[in-house]
Amino acid sequence: MSHKTSNTVYLAHCENADPDQHWYLWLEQQLKHQDVTVERIFLADACHPDSEIWQTCLEAQLKKLNEHSIVVAHGLSCVAVAQFLTKKLQQQTIKAGIFIAAFHESLPQHPELNLFIAHSTFDSGILRQNIQRRVVLFSSNDPIVPVPFSFKFSHLLNAQLIEVTQAGHFRAEDGYIEFSQLLQILQTLVKAELS
Repeated sequence: MSHKTSNTVYLAHCENADPDQHWYLWLEQQLKHQDVTVERIFLADACHPDSEIWQTCLEAQLKKLNEHSIVVAHGLSCVAVAQFLTKKLQQQTIKAGIFIAAFHESLPQHPELNLFIAHSTFDSGILRQNIQRRVVLFSSNDPIVPVPFSFKFSHLLNAQLIEVTQAGHFRAEDGYIEFSQLLQILQTLVKAELS
């Protein structure tokens, strides 16, 4: 065994989805070829998401986070993961957080998510300090998350902001059954030796 500890990528799906949809399985298969472990997280009842239940799901499935862990969140799970990591990272760091179609305020078109978002508070200071690399990917034509919302989320986390043109909400129905740009970012992060 080399001294290099391998990274584990944890992947949290978006609202109205499950871990087998969109590009999640594709990403796991691609990274598996490079001996990167991927754990797809199941968030219960994603068609009627409840913030407390999602916190419970994250707590159960993200027990082993360490400084080599990379957490990827998509859509609504971005705020849930940010809230979870605020608690989890009081005493520890993780290698990276990648937030796709991220937002943390009420969506004009989706008032049914208001309660979830209102309950998903997080401490951006803790996240800036204890997530070593922070990346936000946004789409130029996201039908769910207005672009300025992702800008604001990125600014809070002092994250690198990357635009993906015409990606919609990064779902299968937007043409995203593969996500090569994310794969490249993860491959670079896995190789990076962060101090």
